[in-house]
Amino acid sequence: MIAKLIKQDVRFQFRHGFYYVYAFVTAIYITVLLFVPLEFRSSWSILIVFTDPGTLGFFFVGAIVMLERNQQLLTYLFITPIKLKSYLWSKILSLTLIAWLTSLFIAYAALETAVSFIWLTIVVLLCSFFFTSCGLIISVDSPSMNHFMFRAIVTMIVLYVPVLNYFDLISFRLVEVMPSYSALFLLEYAMSRAGGIFSLHIPNFSVLIHVGLLTIWGLLAYQIAFGRFSKYILSNTGEVREVSV
Repeated sequence: MIAKLIKQDVRFQFRHGFYYVYAFVTAIYITVLLFVPLEFRSSWSILIVFTDPGTLGFFFVGAIVMLERNQQLLTYLFITPIKLKSYLWSKILSLTLIAWLTSLFIAYAALETAVSFIWLTIVVLLCSFFFTSCGLIISVDSPSMNHFMFRAIVTMIVLYVPVLNYFDLISFRLVEVMPSYSALFLLEYAMSRAGGIFSLHIPNFSVLIHVGLLTIWGLLAYQIAFGRFSKYILSNTGEVREVSV
């Protein structure tokens, strides 16, 4: 069931131009990075992968859910044999696929063998899992696209505070347990590992800590998303509620 849903979601994303848009945007990012001096290219690559491919699911999944709600697809979806868990995982995995592909292209074009693609895959999967789950959380009951965007911007401002700490613009150790800091820390680890696509490297204790933190944050966000969909969608199955997009 979930494989069919993922295939359907990927087709939906192709049909609505998601892949074409990101192919164009990725080409722009790569072009810009190639003009960045080598000594700064790694930092710029980390920031780009984090702020765009790594978090694209946050905004895209919100737009998708809002469209499905407006077309009344969710109203009757769960009358079918489709389980809520399968629906949520399909959204997360299909958008993670785009994030993963764009991240690999950007990293390889900018840094080539200075990247461990195995670790980059792990980090992008965890990062996308968390941010896409957050997008599901705030989109499920948003009455309009404008309302969703307002929520999204406020949420991202809060989640992006660790970026300031990571680049030493502020010094506040507490934010180092936040998911964004873990994502940045792990991206730096993945994108400064010489050895190429098959290099794994034995991680140090700090890397394992941040893998654990990002995993826990992702699972927590997913459980909240599951609970909110159960409350706002499953409990209202059969009711018609149009939203403004």
